[in-house]
Amino acid sequence: MSVDGRILAAFLAACSALGLWGARLRKEGLADYALAGRGLTVWAFVVLLVPAFYGGVLGVGEFSCRHGLCEWTVLALPYYVFAILYAVFLVPRMRRVEGLTIPDHLGKSYGRLAALWGAFLVFLLACPADGALMGGTLMAYVLGLPKSWAMALTLLVAFGLLRRGGLRSELWAGTLQFLFMFGGFVLLMAAVLSKAAWKPALTTLPRDFLSLSGDLSWRQLAAWWLIALWTFVDPTLHQRVLAAESVQSARRGLLASVLFWAFFDIMTVSAGVFSRALFPSIRDPLWAYPTLAAAYLPSVLKGLFYCGLLASILASTQAKALISSLSLGKDLVGSWRGGSDFELERQARRAFVVVAILAWWLATRVPSVVKLWYGLGSAVIPAMGFLLLGAYAPRFRVSERWAVFASASGFAVSGGWAAAQYFLSFNPWGLEPLLPGLLAAGGLWGCGLWLRERDD
Repeated sequence: MSVDGRILAAFLAACSALGLWGARLRKEGLADYALAGRGLTVWAFVVLLVPAFYGGVLGVGEFSCRHGLCEWTVLALPYYVFAILYAVFLVPRMRRVEGLTIPDHLGKSYGRLAALWGAFLVFLLACPADGALMGGTLMAYVLGLPKSWAMALTLLVAFGLLRRGGLRSELWAGTLQFLFMFGGFVLLMAAVLSKAAWKPALTTLPRDFLSLSGDLSWRQLAAWWLIALWTFVDPTLHQRVLAAESVQSARRGLLASVLFWAFFDIMTVSAGVFSRALFPSIRDPLWAYPTLAAAYLPSVLKGLFYCGLLASILASTQAKALISSLSLGKDLVGSWRGGSDFELERQARRAFVVVAILAWWLATRVPSVVKLWYGLGSAVIPAMGFLLLGAYAPRFRVSERWAVFASASGFAVSGGWAAAQYFLSFNPWGLEPLLPGLLAAGGLWGCGLWLRERDD
């Protein structure tokens, strides 16, 4: 194994060790396992949220290497806007509803059927397939493993780290991941900017590559802004807000996270553009960052950069794995079988296996991080958005039957549209999949509101 490979292996071991240490400090009870006892300070909130919400780092490299600066327009700016709106308007409403998870909140607002349907949606939305793909791609590159084995290793480390300690384990490992995430890209950007080769290379890029709209049509730009509505339904963000020690801690932590994301985006988008300019014949844009690091960083520093890449990937994989397992084990299976907090936690731990298998299978079938985001987001956002709107804004709430019907219709329309586009290259009227799903769910939700007003 190379020096860089040994550094990466040591980083994985350190994350695992910190996760096990965090497990020793946890307290009894499902609330501690899922939300760390609702005691996150502002700094703990930032450390847990920033790398986990930015886990698609190789996907950002893939997008910016393909399309240029418009990556900031579609994968950065809309998330800042929606995160600020989330902090101002949604955080206090969420904290007023009892429960540990999104399905708990749906159950309180609508009923058991909506909670079960919501658990299924969160299970899908939080599936860590993108993390498995990115972690596997990176570790295959550095460690020389077959990609399918490397994806399995990514999932094994993430699940092993979390299984006993839950969110407390994630917090301890997340502190190290946060530091490496930023430190790695600072090293890379310093190395690239210190050389003169990047200046003439930028002049060889197509004109639209350095434009904020890039080579994307207005429909594609609008579709990506709609995809950014993911922010409002994102289970990871929801969990962190519920785990904060107060509404003010959650708000301040989220606003501070936006500043950290903005700083990180400056580095990641620039690195993707430099990679395309300096290596125009790059075989796979998913390798944009590793290719740049291999050319500009010496051994050891290169290994530390790889650790920085893996840090945000692993943080996101951990966060999604815990939430997806809680949704399947506690909220879906546990709701049917019942039981004490101890039994529900045990069900969530068992669900890790199912979540890992699904994530690995999806990563092998859809080998593009951007396509995974686009497909899952297109299907689930129309289904979840109106459910959560009604849960946190009672004036927009419909009956449980209408809520589930509208949500399932949006899921079916957008999911079917996305599947037809991906597998059959069939896209009626040139519409992006998210839009017809939103129209279907929104139209039925409007009917439910009209019937509620009429009955009142």
